[in-house]
Amino acid sequence: MPVGKGPSYLLTTDLNLDGEPDLVTVNTKDSSLSLLYGKGDGTFHTARNITVAAEPTMVTSGDVNRDGIPDLVVNARGAEMFIVLPGNGDGSFRKPIPTRTGKVPLNVILADFNNDDKLDAAVTLTFDEMEIFIGTGDGYFHKGQTYLTGSRSFSGVAEDFNNDGKMDIALAASSSSASSIRVFLGNGNSTFKKSKSYAKQLVPLAVILEDMNADSKPDLVFATGKGDNLFMLYSKGDGSFSEPISFSGGGGPFALTAGNFNPDKLKDVAVANSRSSSFSLVTRNSNGTFHYPTRDYVVEGGTVLAITSGDYNHSGMNDIAVASNFKNTVEIYLQRRSFK
Repeated sequence: MPVGKGPSYLLTTDLNLDGEPDLVTVNTKDSSLSLLYGKGDGTFHTARNITVAAEPTMVTSGDVNRDGIPDLVVNARGAEMFIVLPGNGDGSFRKPIPTRTGKVPLNVILADFNNDDKLDAAVTLTFDEMEIFIGTGDGYFHKGQTYLTGSRSFSGVAEDFNNDGKMDIALAASSSSASSIRVFLGNGNSTFKKSKSYAKQLVPLAVILEDMNADSKPDLVFATGKGDNLFMLYSKGDGSFSEPISFSGGGGPFALTAGNFNPDKLKDVAVANSRSSSFSLVTRNSNGTFHYPTRDYVVEGGTVLAITSGDYNHSGMNDIAVASNFKNTVEIYLQRRSFK
């Protein structure tokens, strides 16, 4: 499916509240989003492209203005801002609401960091900082505190890692000289304790959140720029994590998604491979280890920089969508015991 130029990020969400998963690509080269509305049978309508601020790098969704309708929040690196696109509930959006950030923002993480039932934002910057923006519940934000991250971060997640009812943050800090998974435990008032680092010097590029061992604790899985391995940090439930456990990825793992990609009900990982124009499935063995070798799928559109998953055809199984920036396309792989 054709999309805008230079798709670099891919999101599964329901844009028009019809119960069918839709897709959003972030197209960095022409500063646009491509909206692909799902039909519920594994196919999608022709992309609708909308122009956003300069050099968008990622998008996330959430009800920022508390009207019960999902909004989109886009990081615009070139414009040094993030923008809220308030949703109308039919797949269309109202006038963007910009929020200025520090220099060269890389990623936006949405969560309620002060327990006021309004979404806040954590924004990572190129120059080793994270800014907190406190949401006012109407699509606008005001600036909170700034934290040093030790390294630039293109990826991060928010979750309550220590089960205290306060949202925490984990960042993939990827500078080769000071890389780590950096965890900030929240105080519940939009401030954070001093961070703790895990997986030092492994150059994590992308991190996702998933309960990989079914213990109801949120674990971290990350891709690394150091070799072709993936790594996992098991959560201990007290805000700390295990030592990193490595398992084989693909050729140049760059982006990740997790889900049940085979019939055994164990959580698996799918990884976009930036060097080999493919994505790889890393499935689980019955003892919890990861199967080797990976199952690799060559993508017709070329270099894969983004991947996401969802049940796109009501089969009850997780399917995969990938975005390729050579031919500017999105491809869908439906799970029918093996992907097609």
